[in-house]
This record gives sequence, C-alpha cells and structure tokens, in this order.
Amino acid sequence: MITAEYIVGFTDGEGCFYVQIRTDYRIVLRYFITQRYDNKELLDEIQKFFGVGYVHLKKQEWGKEYRRFRRPTYVFEVTKQDDIQQVIVPFFRANHLLGNKHFSFEKFAKIADLVKDRQDTRLLSERELELVSTLKRTMNVLNHSGSPDAENPHVRWERE
Repeated sequence: MITAEYIVGFTDGEGCFYVQIRTDYRIVLRYFITQRYDNKELLDEIQKFFGVGYVHLKKQEWGKEYRRFRRPTYVFEVTKQDDIQQVIVPFFRANHLLGNKHFSFEKFAKIADLVKDRQDTRLLSERELELVSTLKRTMNVLNHSGSPDAENPHVRWERE
C-alpha cells in the first residue's frame, strides 16, 4: 500500500522538481521520479496514488554502445500544469519533504504560484521573469541559499 509518507521519502531520494523556460515563451513545471525497469510497477502505483501523470519508458540518448549495456528505465512524470498546481504542489505543501530536496520544492512552489495561469513568459513582468530565472537557477544544487555561487556549487570547495 502506497502512503503519503512513502511518497515523500521516495521523492526525497529519487524525485525531481524541474522548471524549464522554453524558447517558445513557455514555462514548464515538471515533477518526476526515474526508476530501473524492474521498478515500473512501483511507479504505476505512485501514478495511481496521485491520479495524475503517466509512466513511460525513458528515451536512451547516449549512443548505441551505451544503450546496449544499459537496462531500460521508466519515469513517472507529471507535466500538465493544472495537475502540478492542483495536485503536486498542494500534496508536498501538506506532506513535507525532510531532506535537502525541500529547498528545491520550495522554489518550485514559488514559481508555480507566480506563473499560475500565466505560463507564457510574455505575460510576466520583467521582474517576475527574473525571479523565476533566479529561483530556477538555484534549484537542484548543493548550495541552497540562492547566492550567486549557487550556480556553481564547488566554488571555494577544496580537496583535503
């Protein structure tokens, strides 16, 4: 039985919140979990739990030699913006991530709030678009502060 706590933990370890600013003026928010081929049924159960999104075979783009030895992977993905706004963001606001991924989720949720019903970048002010860009740039990195160095998490990092 899949529970909210299980999904939170699974997302902390294997999930991703992603924002794309496309050249066709669209801002796309995505939530996804990638798993090996033998965990597809688990992704199907997560999809049933949420009632949104879909599970698909991940496209292998690394060349013929790599693909020959690589097992297929599956992805549970939510890309429909209404589902992000009405299901994914409220779920993770009510069921808090415990690991570092909560920093990326908080930025993802701020972007979702900002662009709600306005995923076309031409509908955003210059200030709003800059805020989306800044938040996006600082997601899914080791430095969660939003500082300029967040784009390069190894700045001032030295080997001992």
